[in-house]
Amino acid sequence: MRPLLILSSLFSLSQLVACGPDCQTTCQKIYEPLQCGIERPGQTLTEVTRRCMSSCNAGLSTPGPAGDYNPNDQTPRSETPELETDQQTALWMDCVANTACENLEKNYCAPIW
Repeated sequence: MRPLLILSSLFSLSQLVACGPDCQTTCQKIYEPLQCGIERPGQTLTEVTRRCMSSCNAGLSTPGPAGDYNPNDQTPRSETPELETDQQTALWMDCVANTACENLEKNYCAPIW
């Protein structure tokens, strides 16, 4: 009985740790054809996914405040904000997770590379 209780506790703990969006699910939502399938001329799915993952992971590895970054505002296509801190990156991932694909294409939740 005790090993079952321990196993159940570990499973519950793993579910708490794995909550919310992460870099992989965020980038997949943006670019995977069965999800939003956003395309960028001259760039392959692999290229945009790699850039997305790299920028996301770099942002997460740098502690800091969000500052004036607000991914819920529509950003002009001529601007590409950088994910500089973990707080900015967390806001960005939440924004992408909660935003419809057609709005991602309109450059909400920037950066969408």
